[in-house]
Amino acid sequence: MSDEPQAAVEENAPEQLEEGTYEVLRRRLLKHGEELQGRLRQLNTDRQEVFGAVEPALVATERISTEYNCIPRDIICIGGGKLLFGYIVQMGLKSVTDVQDVFDFFEYDSEEHHFHKAEGGPLEDSQFQDDFAYLYKYYRDTIFVKFMVIGPSLYMAFRVGKAVEDIKTFKWLLKGDGELEYVGNRFDHEYQFPPQQDFVWKRAHRGMFREGQHPHISIEDRVFVETVGGDLTIKIEDNTESGEGIYQEAVTNEDQTLDDAEIFYAIVGHLTLLKILPYQEKDYRHLVYNEKTRTVTRIDSIANSCVLLPEDHGIIFSDGYYLQTGEARQFQSELSNMLFERRIVAPNGEDYLFVFYNRRSGHYILMPYNLINQSVENPIVCNGYTLFADGELVYFRDGDDAQKHHVLQVWQTPFSAEQTATVENKDSFLFKVGNADIVKCMAECHEILNLLGKEDSYADLYFDLAKKSGDIIDTYFWCGDEAAHNLRETLAELKGAADSAIAEFEKVSSLRASTAAQMKEVGDRASETARRARGLRPDDIFGFVESLSQLRTVRGEVIALRDLRYHDEARIDALENDVVETTERVSGDCVEFLLGEQALNPYRDRIFEQEAQVDSVTKVAEAETVRDELDKAGSELEMLIDIVGNLRIEDATQTTKIIDDISAIYSKLNSVRAILKNRRLELAKQEGEAQFGAQMQLLSQSVVNFLDLCDTPDKCDDYLSRTMIQLEELEGKFAEFDDYVTQIVEKRDEIYNAFETRKVQLLEQQNQRSTTLHRSADRILTTIQHRVGQLEEISEINGYLAGDLMVEKVRDIIDELAELGDTVKADDIRTRLKTVRDDAVRQLKDRKELFVDGKNVIQLGAHRFSVNHQE
Repeated sequence: MSDEPQAAVEENAPEQLEEGTYEVLRRRLLKHGEELQGRLRQLNTDRQEVFGAVEPALVATERISTEYNCIPRDIICIGGGKLLFGYIVQMGLKSVTDVQDVFDFFEYDSEEHHFHKAEGGPLEDSQFQDDFAYLYKYYRDTIFVKFMVIGPSLYMAFRVGKAVEDIKTFKWLLKGDGELEYVGNRFDHEYQFPPQQDFVWKRAHRGMFREGQHPHISIEDRVFVETVGGDLTIKIEDNTESGEGIYQEAVTNEDQTLDDAEIFYAIVGHLTLLKILPYQEKDYRHLVYNEKTRTVTRIDSIANSCVLLPEDHGIIFSDGYYLQTGEARQFQSELSNMLFERRIVAPNGEDYLFVFYNRRSGHYILMPYNLINQSVENPIVCNGYTLFADGELVYFRDGDDAQKHHVLQVWQTPFSAEQTATVENKDSFLFKVGNADIVKCMAECHEILNLLGKEDSYADLYFDLAKKSGDIIDTYFWCGDEAAHNLRETLAELKGAADSAIAEFEKVSSLRASTAAQMKEVGDRASETARRARGLRPDDIFGFVESLSQLRTVRGEVIALRDLRYHDEARIDALENDVVETTERVSGDCVEFLLGEQALNPYRDRIFEQEAQVDSVTKVAEAETVRDELDKAGSELEMLIDIVGNLRIEDATQTTKIIDDISAIYSKLNSVRAILKNRRLELAKQEGEAQFGAQMQLLSQSVVNFLDLCDTPDKCDDYLSRTMIQLEELEGKFAEFDDYVTQIVEKRDEIYNAFETRKVQLLEQQNQRSTTLHRSADRILTTIQHRVGQLEEISEINGYLAGDLMVEKVRDIIDELAELGDTVKADDIRTRLKTVRDDAVRQLKDRKELFVDGKNVIQLGAHRFSVNHQE
């Protein structure tokens, strides 16, 4: 890969760091897609050089002439550049219709692109002429309608009645080089069009019904259909509590039940084809649901004919196509009731020609489908067509008026009999791989490019990308070769990025769902608030203040939505504009209301009412209630001042009057607040004396109780902490009274000293007990050491240390010291006890190995030495 893309990535690094991981992966996928597209373009150029390429192009426009004025019906190549031309002619006074009156025989000069009449020809067969004469003799309304090739046979079809099914045929054997062999006229049953649908319609049955408030029919749990309630509804959730879906259209009978409609379906890959006949309607409706894009498209053309595209790309019908990936196209056409006639495959494996025919008018629609580009470009509508072995297409378009001269167009197409590579390219790598295999690989790579162009709402997009990339790498072993421009490298990178995006997309989906839920919640609240504000004009100032306050709050919530990731900017703008417009309207009404003399009376009345209650307040709790009411009135006045400040009032004197009125009320409010504050302080002091005394007495009793419970230094610290917490709560409760705070500080010092004294006493007792136990253990260990020194066997030493009461006493002392917290003395005694055992065993071994004749003689080899223990 070149250095330029890498440099571009480095330049964009700061921008990418500001994005989320998912966005970075998305950009990386698109970059790999551009690289893949470039390599495919180079590969296609190389492929066309090896195998050749035929682009559709107009070769010539020629005219052929008939003896009589006629309406041409069809044309057919019978090999060797020879053409049969069939038409309808009115013979006037002529009583007998000859073969030459219906058919003309032409030869085509491929070099000059010129048509000229040929003499003789296969139509001079005597048996055929007899059968032809018989047909026109006994069927007065006989007209020629069509040539049809089925296998090695050519059928000439004639309509002998008014119905399109009233057909008589002549059968010929195509022998090549323009030679025909007449077979007979008893083969009408062989003249048939192929199956018009490449799938089988299945009928929905009662086992698929889902009953509920809004019942529907489950189509293999992929999609849910119903025609009740006045409309045909397609849903993608198995939810009978809601009648909403992704697609709706009206039905004729609104009172039909669930089982009144006839519903057929067919599953074609990710597509679900639906054939629905609502109750009391004559025509079926045909819908296509795409499981990936979760969309529904109505395509009634598939009623007559619908066949599958190659490589499971989708479906094609007479006026369009629909791909599995969701791409759909319908061409404008006045033709209907078209039947599928044949599918022609070009030898390059890339191009397909789908032919549709109208039995009534004789029109053809030729739909050329390109496997790589996955599209149909420029459908051809004509009255007759034929293909030569070299791929040249001849067709004509004639109106309903009879004429002698008829225009034929000759087009160069890839639909030749065979395709050959140039001789000098037969040794190339691509030639060895084969054109068909390369075309399939390129077509699948283009599917990846199509997926990269999808929005991430496309179901399982990244899973499909990863799977498709991996499948191409595994299937086409040659795609990593440099001659194939190493498609494997780009596909592997694309697969890795898609695998990473799968996990990240789950997080993004969760974020989007959360954002959507919040937007819906706030949006509903904003719409409802604006609707109420527009529909109700308050009759007092409280109503205006509340309405404007709600509008301000909800606008703030709407603005906050912009901070959410993946928000809908247009939706937020619409909500905010709605709230702003409503606010301006309510503000105007508020200004008009405030200019009235009695507008602010509710606030005056409320403050006077609270002022009257101040004198009757006898408890602090009652004072708190009055204070809350005053605070509420004050906050509303503050908001009113703010609102008035933001109102658009043209007349400055009006603004001044409103603000002066509010200021007067605010001044009265502050006066009442001051009176209430003094009254509350007096009541609090009176109520606080008795309460404070009781609290202090309770605290003193708690301290006495805690001191009795303190039997260890740790418990002293624990109960001291509890007591300090109680003191802090008490101090916070009476913080506004200085005398009480002083008493609390003194009490804190007293309690702290009491617990510290108790802690010192307990520590002294604990240390004295530890010392006593340590001394006792020293004496016992000396006794144990003397006793084990007299034992003569190791087993006796182990048995003594395991079961003697003196040893158990030492172990008890160790445990007691550990409980007292003196781990140093406990570890020391434990170590000495272990040392006594080790020393006794070592001394016993020495006595047995070194001493002889008791303990007073040491023998070293042949020498003996006396041992004297006296000082």
